[in-house]
Amino acid sequence: MIGVLVMLSGIGTAVMIVTIISERRLKHLEARLKPKTDGHLGLFGTDTKTDIKIKIDGIEKLSEEDFNNLITMMKSLRLTLLEESKNLFKCSRCSNISYDKPKFCSNCGLEIT
Repeated sequence: MIGVLVMLSGIGTAVMIVTIISERRLKHLEARLKPKTDGHLGLFGTDTKTDIKIKIDGIEKLSEEDFNNLITMMKSLRLTLLEESKNLFKCSRCSNISYDKPKFCSNCGLEIT
């Protein structure tokens, strides 16, 4: 009986020591992180979230024609950026241009070496 009491009090003491050490470490980490997170409201501030919501609402109100024009502009910008990049591969048979290194030409099927 006495052995059980000694064992339980030893376990209780060990648990208390671990708890105290963990709390101190947590407080230390919170103190170190607090200056970095002060002034920030989560990942984005309230103003940023509101701005994003307004822009999403504006996109939802686009007409079909405006949406198609936007897609065309985005595709044009993408092609311009790809053409300016150095990763340009041209098929020797049909002169088809590819922006990544394909194994075969997507136009004529020639193996690109």
